[in-house]
Amino acid sequence: MLTDRQLLILRAIVDDYIKTAQPVGSRTLSKRDDVTFSSATIRNEMADLEEMGLIEKPHTSAGRIPSELGYRFYVDHLIRPESITPKEAQALKSLFAHSVNENDRLIRHTADLLSDLTHYTTLVLGPKEEGQRLHHLELIPLAEGRVVIVLVTETGHVEHKTLQLNQALSQEAASRLMERLNKTLRGTPLSALRSRLLEEIRRFRSEHSEQTVLLSKALDLVLTDQEERPFIYLGGKANMFDQPEFQDVAKLRPVLELIEQQEAVLDFLRPNLDNQILITIGSENNVDALKDCSVIRAHYSVDGVSIGTLALIGPKRMDYNRGINSIIHLLQAFQTEMHKNNSD
Repeated sequence: MLTDRQLLILRAIVDDYIKTAQPVGSRTLSKRDDVTFSSATIRNEMADLEEMGLIEKPHTSAGRIPSELGYRFYVDHLIRPESITPKEAQALKSLFAHSVNENDRLIRHTADLLSDLTHYTTLVLGPKEEGQRLHHLELIPLAEGRVVIVLVTETGHVEHKTLQLNQALSQEAASRLMERLNKTLRGTPLSALRSRLLEEIRRFRSEHSEQTVLLSKALDLVLTDQEERPFIYLGGKANMFDQPEFQDVAKLRPVLELIEQQEAVLDFLRPNLDNQILITIGSENNVDALKDCSVIRAHYSVDGVSIGTLALIGPKRMDYNRGINSIIHLLQAFQTEMHKNNSD
């Protein structure tokens, strides 16, 4: 059990190291307003903290830096709740001032803002496709026989394809076709949509037979694209280069290679249903490429259903307090807006 003095010194070491990326010595700590002990007393307490494994001494400095265990203790016991600044609150307000009725765009906006607020890299896993159902289809005739087919899921995911027909399709025919398909197919799981669609096409194939066959092929392409391209969004990738720890390209390369691997990212970002916020530090990530990183993950949900994950990736010297508070405030506004989309 740490004493109040040891807690204060450990917090000061972590806070200073987060800000400066430089090892912290007793002389530096003694100059802080909240530390009123002598340098000798601070050195003694630092020796005890080092013996406990909470701080460690880099080979090239007389100062100390937090260990993984020290970061874990800091995250679990010493973080102080903070409010976002008025400027950040205004940024949140402006993000959601205009309704973004496509959830994919909403996710991108949210991820980019989170990267801007924290200066870390953001990864987002979009809604699971296998759990989604059809909300509606739209068919928009264009000039010279071209049509746009739009598929919208119940979670607000939008896909569209443009198709060239051999002959123009009238707006009346398009409306009649979509009315029937939406009436019979709404709520169908995407995994079953192909077979259901073909059934409906066969039933009125005598009408606009060539067009309906082509349209079914276009819808098939839309669904295939969704299965082959899970929605993963990466924001603030360049922020990695701003961190002192990653000026060594050898340390940064494995991280960049990992986030470019879709399957690895999918596995790493699967929603964590047990915790709203999950923080993993260094070796806790169980991924060698992230041994020098910390990750803050939060699953997001709509109407009680978990549909994706938002994650921040930064150095172990991450500003955990800022990261956690930014995610919490963003998620509140983001989930409210997503609920609006899915209620429309």
